[in-house]
Amino acid sequence: MKAQPTFHRVMYVGLSVTDAERSAVWYRDVLGFETERENIGGSAWPSKWDEILLRHPESNVRIGLLKHPANDGLPFSELRTGLDHVEFEVASADELDAWRRWLDMAGVPYSGARDHIVTFRDPDNIQLELYCEPSS
Repeated sequence: MKAQPTFHRVMYVGLSVTDAERSAVWYRDVLGFETERENIGGSAWPSKWDEILLRHPESNVRIGLLKHPANDGLPFSELRTGLDHVEFEVASADELDAWRRWLDMAGVPYSGARDHIVTFRDPDNIQLELYCEPSS
């Protein structure tokens, strides 16, 4: 029997949004992503949707913000089949506290119910989390 193949990492997460440009501004301003490339109006790639590809400079995480023409405009809900949330790991509890202060300054509401997770939402209500390993 052959060994199961593997992969190296998640290289891209595509999120369906109602307005790619609005979401890109939010992901840049709040989470520090940078625009890698964009296709608004189908000019850059042979696609029928708008997409802005963002990359986080320190972690190299890539997020595609896709506005499909048939998007019904309803806000995201983790209670429907599909994505539940996207979670980003931070190095320490101190860094997580720094994120709490940053979100406060940015006016982004978040839950602080657990010491090791901060949960918040993007403009389309997509649930995002910042996580650090709990100290033992």
